[in-house]
Amino acid sequence: MKQTFSRSAAGLLLLLSGLLLVGCSSSEQQEPPLPQLNTDSERLYLAGLSSGGYLAHQLHLAWPDEVRGVAVFAAGPYGCAREGLSAALHRCMAITRGAPQVDQTLSIINTAAKEGAIGDPTALKNSRVYLYRGAADPLIHARVSQTLQQTYAQLVPDGTLSHTGALAGHGFPTRKQGVLCSLTASPYVNACGYDGAAASLEHLDGEAQRDVSDEPQGSLTRFDQKPFKGASKGLADWGYVYVPPGCAEGACGLQVVLHGCDQTAEQVGEDFVRLTGYLQQADARDLVMLFPQARASLPNPKGCWDWWGYESKVFDTREGPQMKAVRAMWQQLGSTVTDKP
Repeated sequence: MKQTFSRSAAGLLLLLSGLLLVGCSSSEQQEPPLPQLNTDSERLYLAGLSSGGYLAHQLHLAWPDEVRGVAVFAAGPYGCAREGLSAALHRCMAITRGAPQVDQTLSIINTAAKEGAIGDPTALKNSRVYLYRGAADPLIHARVSQTLQQTYAQLVPDGTLSHTGALAGHGFPTRKQGVLCSLTASPYVNACGYDGAAASLEHLDGEAQRDVSDEPQGSLTRFDQKPFKGASKGLADWGYVYVPPGCAEGACGLQVVLHGCDQTAEQVGEDFVRLTGYLQQADARDLVMLFPQARASLPNPKGCWDWWGYESKVFDTREGPQMKAVRAMWQQLGSTVTDKP
């Protein structure tokens, strides 16, 4: 009896050990690193929807000497939510506490620049800026979007283009991909008969170099985001990078595309990455596409980017954890394998 029990216990122990080893092995598996592709620093563009739009705007102001153009979809002005979540909800989305004002926004920007928290606003003058809002957007009030537009009109008077999608809800506009244009619903990609990716890039990058194909021709892969996290707990463990044919050899441009809330890969799979039309534009323009990923958490249940300070008090400055992480990603793609640290 005792011998039988011992053999059974030994067998169970062996089985559990094997399962533990398999578990450890799978947990240690990592996505490949973000490649070094020697991307063209003169063709670095940012784009973002909703919380991603707010982050793209913050990044543009933080490093205006690096970013050549930005496309902001359905978002508002810099510093709007510095008072926290309540301000974000009632001043920067709805306006029950009053709409943000242009003069106040410019004052916040100039003060932050003098403190070295962001870049010199005068460096923005040569940028290109594309702004989009949906006329039927129930989440971002029109006056919030208008303040962003009026602010950029002061900062980038000759390079700002705005577009309002008629009857469009809160989402990224495409010609025919996604939900109905008027809806505000997952995956927040809206079939509006309007190609937001193409329109914004035509303004930022000029005419496409070749015809836009129906299907992407390059390589979409996941990459390990953990080396870029630093102090950030709001980043997912992995993101996406798309490399068009020929761009692995270097010298292509780079577009960083930031999803909105409820739009991470964990929430909508690859819908945002594949349905927005950015991959096809990448092929036509020789643009590497980077899709960083935030993650949902207790302080950030919708997987938003940090535009109200849920992760750090310096969230919208050069010291913001997510700001530093995304910049480190575009710097990695802009480097080469021969670069020395």
